[in-house]
Amino acid sequence: MNANATKLTAALFVLVTGLSLQAVESKSHCALEFGQVLNKYTEVFDGPSLRAAAGYRFTRNLGLEAAYEYSVGGTDGDNFWRDVDGPASFDNIHMISILGTAEWLANPNFSLFSKFGVARGTVDYRALETGSVPDSATLTETNVVISLGVAVPVGDKYDLTFSVKEHLSANFFGLGDSFDSTTVGVGMRIRW
Repeated sequence: MNANATKLTAALFVLVTGLSLQAVESKSHCALEFGQVLNKYTEVFDGPSLRAAAGYRFTRNLGLEAAYEYSVGGTDGDNFWRDVDGPASFDNIHMISILGTAEWLANPNFSLFSKFGVARGTVDYRALETGSVPDSATLTETNVVISLGVAVPVGDKYDLTFSVKEHLSANFFGLGDSFDSTTVGVGMRIRW
């Protein structure tokens, strides 16, 4: 076999191997993430959070993800955005989000991802001072969400993820600013 035939055979082998690896590339994933709020506009979204997500990639780099997030909440003394006199306690924050995703393989050791979409959240609150009207209620709000992160493979189907997520004020839509926050998270993603 001459040198050109050897090179052609090697190139075909690499091409076929690459195509077969791409054909079995994972399209779906689920993830569990633990987050900690670092910065917030109000004290509503405070402390740790737990996030569960499921996603699907339509192309090698672009996909869609749906997620549910839970946080225990906090106590806020600033009430410019609601009709409660004095501080209020916020419990059981529930958020559902739909995010478009983009991911790029930087090298075999990690990939970079970004997410952009909307989140709809609810939180129960109660006034901590007597005489407030209303003394308890549920607040519902929609926010814009942007997330940037890194995924590090720890097995054939598992990734360790690190991310920074920003819930942006949607006041320009008249939707409120209670859940504005910056959260860092670490999680595990399973691909299939």
